[in-house]
Amino acid sequence: MKVFTVVGTSGSGKTTVIEKVVAELARRGYRVGSVKEIHFEAFEIDPAPASNTHRHRSAGAALVTARGYRETDVLYPEKLPMREILRHYRGYDWVALEGVDDLPVPAVLCTLDKMREGAICVSGRLGAQASEFEGLPAFNVLEDAGALCDFLEARVPDYLECYDPEDDDPGADVTLRVDGREIRMVPFVQKILRNAVLGVVQELEGYEEGVEVEVRVG
Repeated sequence: MKVFTVVGTSGSGKTTVIEKVVAELARRGYRVGSVKEIHFEAFEIDPAPASNTHRHRSAGAALVTARGYRETDVLYPEKLPMREILRHYRGYDWVALEGVDDLPVPAVLCTLDKMREGAICVSGRLGAQASEFEGLPAFNVLEDAGALCDFLEARVPDYLECYDPEDDDPGADVTLRVDGREIRMVPFVQKILRNAVLGVVQELEGYEEGVEVEVRVG
């Protein structure tokens, strides 16, 4: 499963980017899910005091599920961590997050004031203005959503649930070289690569905790 987020201020084109990318990924045969972060403190899916599900919650039910003919809605009485939400997307190829900025995954920026570690490109209204911003490639999804999807396919790594964003370690001592050229990686990508490699290697005979591990491909 590959996960990315689209971040920016209101009106910056986040939803349009999500809409175009999701449609293009689905056209390519991927199973795609999405998560929309709602920045409105009073938001509730079911605030009506007279509704049946609201009455269930008021009576003390810790978890309420509404099952209809065409959908099933699970109402949690709390804001769930994004990592826990993503467990509902197991089996999906891609998950597009809109407005989520508390999960260390690659980010598509729609406004430069949302510049953050892990940003890989620019799109939305900003992406229609130039071909790049501050060294990041820019994509106009209204003209060519396929180009942004090509870029995401190449740059977004598989999401690993074993990665712990609350780890105090700011990074990992991981070096990646392709054809002799060192590839720069932000700390969360280093951790993803480290955990993926160690997850396999530590099961092999001869592995010892704390030793240097070297992998060569080619």
